[in-house]
Amino acid sequence: MLRQEDTGPGGRNGGGNPRELREANAVLVLATLHAQTMATASEQAAAQVREANENLVVATVHAQRMTEQAEQALEQLAYRAKLEAQIVEAQKLETLSVLAGGVAHDFNNLITTIMGYTEMGRLELGKGGNPAHCFEAIDKATKKAGELTTQLMAYAGHGERRVEEVDLGIVAKEVAHLLRVSLPVNVALRCDLADRVPFIKGDPTQIFQVAMNLLTNAYEACPPQTPGQIMLRTCARQVDLADLGSAGWVLSPAPGHFATLEVTDNGVGMTSGILARILDPFFTTKPTGHGLGLAAVTGILHSHGGGLRVTSEPNRGSSFTLFLPAMTGARSLPGLESTPIWRGEGKLLIVEAEPEVRSLARHLAERLGLTVMESSDGLEAVEIFRSRHGEFALVIMALSLPGKGGEATFRAMQAIDSRVPVVLNSAFNVTAAMPIEGLAGQIKTPFRAAEFQSLLRRTLGPRLRGVPSLA
Repeated sequence: MLRQEDTGPGGRNGGGNPRELREANAVLVLATLHAQTMATASEQAAAQVREANENLVVATVHAQRMTEQAEQALEQLAYRAKLEAQIVEAQKLETLSVLAGGVAHDFNNLITTIMGYTEMGRLELGKGGNPAHCFEAIDKATKKAGELTTQLMAYAGHGERRVEEVDLGIVAKEVAHLLRVSLPVNVALRCDLADRVPFIKGDPTQIFQVAMNLLTNAYEACPPQTPGQIMLRTCARQVDLADLGSAGWVLSPAPGHFATLEVTDNGVGMTSGILARILDPFFTTKPTGHGLGLAAVTGILHSHGGGLRVTSEPNRGSSFTLFLPAMTGARSLPGLESTPIWRGEGKLLIVEAEPEVRSLARHLAERLGLTVMESSDGLEAVEIFRSRHGEFALVIMALSLPGKGGEATFRAMQAIDSRVPVVLNSAFNVTAAMPIEGLAGQIKTPFRAAEFQSLLRRTLGPRLRGVPSLA
C-alpha cells in the first residue's frame, strides 16, 4: 500500500527535482544524437565496403584482361618472328629465277674458259712450252664456279649462315654483273661505285639477296617499250640524329657510320598510299608477285643493325638506299705464309661415286704418302670395310652413294669398327644434311689441294716435312 508521502504532490515520485530532470533530458538527447551518428557512420562504412568490393571486382576483371592481353601480345610476337623468317625464305624463291639466269650465263662462260685453256695447255705441252698461265686461268675459273655453287646452295637452304667481313662494293659489282644478262633490252644499268667503301660485318649471302632484290624491283618498275634507266651507287655516309629526323626512313638505324648501297630507277614510281604499305607482307602491285621482297629486305637489314630509306613519286621513279653499319677497327686479314706439305702414312678408303672426284682424292692422298683403296658403291664399301677395317687409318666418304646411302654406309661402318675416323665429302652442310654423332669431320666440294692436306693433317696427325706447299 502506497504511503501518502510517496504519492502526493510533494512526494519523490510526483514532481521530482527539476535540475535532475533537465540533466536526464540532456543525457537522453545526447544518447539519441550518438545513436543517429553511429547509424550514419555504419551506413557510410557499409557503403564504403560495398564500393571497395565493387572496385576489387573491377580490378580483378582488369587484371584478367591484362593477363590475356599480355599472353596475346607474346603470341603475336612469336608469330611475327616466325612470319619474318618465313618471309625471308619465301623471298629467296622469288629472286631465284633472276639469280639462276645470271648464274647459268656465268657457268657457260666458266666452262668455255676451262675448256679453252685446257686445249691451250695441251698445245703448249705438245710444243714444249710452259702451260702455267693456262693452269692459272683454269684455277680462277674453278674458284668462281665453286663460289657460284655455294651461293645457289645458300639460296636453296643448304648453306650455313655466316658472319664475315663483307665488301659492299664487291657485292654490288657481282649483283650488277649477274643482273645485266637478265635485263630487258629497253633497260640500262649504270654503276657509280665508290673506290673505297668501309667493310661491314654480316652474312654475304643475305646482303647479296638484299641487293639483288632492290635491283630486280627497279627493273620491274620500268615500263616495257620505254627506255628505262637504273643507277647503282655505293658510298660511305655518316648518319646523325638530324638525318634520322628527315623524311623517307622506313627502317631507321642508330646514328653512326655506314656503308650504303642506293638503287634508283626512272620507272612508274609509287603514290603515297602505296609507299605507306610497301613493307606489308603479301602486299604487291606486281601481277605475279608475292609481296615478300621488301619485307625480307627489312628483316635482313634489321638483323644487321641497318636501315632503309625510300623516296618515290608517281611517273618519276623510286630510290631505295640501304644503310649497313661500317666496321670499326682493323680488318682481320688472312695469313699469306705458305704451309709446308704434311706427309702421312697408312691406308685410306675413298668411297665416291664420281670417278673424277675419286681420282683427284686418290692422287692427292698418294702424293701425301698414303696408300689408297677405292669404292664407288655403299654396299661394296661396307663389305671392304668389314673385311679390312683394321688396315684403314681413315675413310673419306661421299654423302650421296648408290647401293647404300652415305648415312646408312656410315652407320654400318660405325657398327663394325667405330675407332676408324670417317670424314664426309659433300657440298652440303653436314650438320643439316646428316645430323648424327661420330663423324670425324667434313671436306666440302669443291675442295683445293691445301684443304685436302689440312683435313688429313687434322685427322691423322701433325707430322711435317720441309717440302714445298701444295697450295
